[in-house]
Amino acid sequence: MSALKVTPLDAPFGAEVHGVRLDAIDEDATRELQRAFDEHGLLVIRDPDLAYPTQQKVVEMLVREDLSSPEELDVQPSAYVSNREEGASSAAGLILFHTDGMWSSEPFKLVSLYAVQVDPGASPTRFAGMASAWDTLPDDLRARVEGLHVVQAQGTMRGVQDGDEKLTIDPNANGVNRVTPLAMTHPRTGRTLLYVSEQQTREVVELPADESDELLDELLAHLYSSDNLLEHEWHDGDLVAWDNLSVQHARPEVTMDGPARTLRRAVVPPPWMWAGIKEYEAASSS
Repeated sequence: MSALKVTPLDAPFGAEVHGVRLDAIDEDATRELQRAFDEHGLLVIRDPDLAYPTQQKVVEMLVREDLSSPEELDVQPSAYVSNREEGASSAAGLILFHTDGMWSSEPFKLVSLYAVQVDPGASPTRFAGMASAWDTLPDDLRARVEGLHVVQAQGTMRGVQDGDEKLTIDPNANGVNRVTPLAMTHPRTGRTLLYVSEQQTREVVELPADESDELLDELLAHLYSSDNLLEHEWHDGDLVAWDNLSVQHARPEVTMDGPARTLRRAVVPPPWMWAGIKEYEAASSS
């Protein structure tokens, strides 16, 4: 019998897992972890000695995939999100709420970060639940979005700038985009998602610009309301794995001279499987 214990976090999604060895997961623990991941959308597991190949294998197991080849499991510099590691991604700056590859035909199924070295005072990672946002969406807003579609595009940023709500579009973005339902059905769990984000949703297809902006502002205010957010303060040895299709992530400002913040990233599918996808060259980092 597995000694695994799943404790929901104080948020509408997410849970912490205790009593499991990630390098020796039996069949019972595998089924429990998969159920917990589908139910909660985000899992926190503490393992001070988690090797990169084990991290990759665990996240693939959570979404019932078996993708990695042994020769592909050497950690590359770009797998680090760090203000200390040479060649790491997203070394500094603020990152708005998003899901990785939301604008792509093949967004990641799962993203994970493992705390290799995080000093006190380092920036947390923030999460917002798209399934929980849909579940709590007021009836009037739900009626307004029925049947609507949105453009998910690179280089889009919505948010307060100089005291005003503004939409900006990065002129250097290569224009990769796709159209999705505003109310998206999760392909594995079947839950309905409020599928918009401040970093990637550009417009509502069926509405004129002013009505589109007004509706998106209302939806994003609901999605990012304080009671739909989860903030994770990092400690060495933390593994946080989340469903990239239903949970968004963001972070406050990180500076190069601030507290050390080195996180190791593993995703599903792994980056080497994305190499043949046209959009991959411009994929955003966490």
